[in-house]
Amino acid sequence: MKDDKRRDRLKKVLVERKRKMWNELRDDVFRKLGNEYNTQFDIPNDLEDLSVIDFIEDLGLSVSDIRKEELLRIDESLRKLDQGTYGICEKCGTEIDEERLRVEASAMHCLKCQSDLESVEGKKKPTL
Repeated sequence: MKDDKRRDRLKKVLVERKRKMWNELRDDVFRKLGNEYNTQFDIPNDLEDLSVIDFIEDLGLSVSDIRKEELLRIDESLRKLDQGTYGICEKCGTEIDEERLRVEASAMHCLKCQSDLESVEGKKKPTL
């Protein structure tokens, strides 16, 4: 029961973040293209079915890599949620704190493991 409630809360966070990203992307498109394209997306059938990114790329406009990557990470997180592996640290296997997931929805590591990874990466010598 506790796991179901956690799963529902986390899914809500992910879906809301995805909706926000799609809305921001959509707004960017209409600022660039004008409102005549807006009516095509006024009432989306399903966020998964919208191919806004393809639409934008077909028109020769570049999509923010950050937004595109974030949408891909959210989709991956939703897939993991369905599989029951979302919110589990990939290094130590412990449950990632919900507050961390609210801030960084696609976090793959608990704070301790993330800190350890960053510490190791910071000690590596830069390559030339």
